[in-house]
Amino acid sequence: MQTLIFTGPVGVTARAAAVTAAAAAQAGSRVLLASVGPAHPVASLLGVTSAVEPHPLGPNLDLWCIDPLEDLSKVWGAIRSGGNPTITGDELPVIPGSDLFLAVTGLQKYKNDYDVVCADAGPPETLLRSLGAPDTFRWFVRLLIGLDRGPGRSSASVARAIIPTALLPISTDWLGRIQDARVQLERLRDEMVSSQFSRVRYVLPPDRSGLAEARLNIPALQLFGLAVESLVAAPLMPTGVAELEPMVAEQQAVIQEAGTIWQGRPVYGLPIFGTPDNLAALMTLGSRMYNGDSPLPGAPPAAPIRLTGLPDPQVALDLPGLPRELLGLTLSGDELIIRAGPYRRHLLMPEGLRGITAIRASRQGETLIIRPRKETGT
Repeated sequence: MQTLIFTGPVGVTARAAAVTAAAAAQAGSRVLLASVGPAHPVASLLGVTSAVEPHPLGPNLDLWCIDPLEDLSKVWGAIRSGGNPTITGDELPVIPGSDLFLAVTGLQKYKNDYDVVCADAGPPETLLRSLGAPDTFRWFVRLLIGLDRGPGRSSASVARAIIPTALLPISTDWLGRIQDARVQLERLRDEMVSSQFSRVRYVLPPDRSGLAEARLNIPALQLFGLAVESLVAAPLMPTGVAELEPMVAEQQAVIQEAGTIWQGRPVYGLPIFGTPDNLAALMTLGSRMYNGDSPLPGAPPAAPIRLTGLPDPQVALDLPGLPRELLGLTLSGDELIIRAGPYRRHLLMPEGLRGITAIRASRQGETLIIRPRKETGT
């Protein structure tokens, strides 16, 4: 099962995802159109009031509106199977960013039922906050009780922890569950961002401000491991209307510049359209948008993050379109903190780069390379 993640302006991503899902179903693939988030504009677009389980829209095409509260209750019920604490799933708040991981968990039960998932993930800010949640969780667990298992495991972190675990008024079993939850969260993110199974189609507002935001958002998505496969410029204004000529000229210039900045990534155009009356209308729009190209996922792209251990350790990060002045690097123990504009990623370094302070960074095209710094004379 391949997943296409659509992120961009609210509502426009729903249209791009729905059009792609309809075109992929028309091509013969079994497609699940999934909506992640509380509002589910894709359901309104298609005239469906609720789809808490996959709901058939037509041949080869189902819709699923993921309910984070329901899924959170199920996950919490499994975690607290031992009976403590006595908090029920209905009492829990929805942690910002948890929707995405609950969705990934829920999709696993349908992995044999569909060939393609078209996921409306909403704004990139929300998606990036979700992708950063495992790093934040790891940081707090390391600070408070140390990391005794999984990625970043270190006996030194346990010794330096702020709170000795012996003093905590909870059982060692629950401490173990906290550690396991942290490891599971990182594993879920790794599965979700794997370029073998997932990639992004970025929905680009075709104006100058949209292009400026894309130059931050696209490299930031890649910084968290999600490969951006292509772009969808939407919504496109119609040509031939005198009052709209300045907007049309701007959108044409933006599409051309986007093709130059993100070479090798197609830029598709989705015209502005009203609410479609039927599935056939969405299929027609899909044919126009992809203009002879297949709407289906292509061959897996290269992973945006490539970690290499000994004997020649290095980190390679593909950050296409990111202005140099918005890139920042900080070493912190076993982690490299990479800043891409307003976004930060805490990346665990591979063996051979951990715990050292002498590193060198160079940018080769769109790729940032980090290696140990060679001493003079070696």
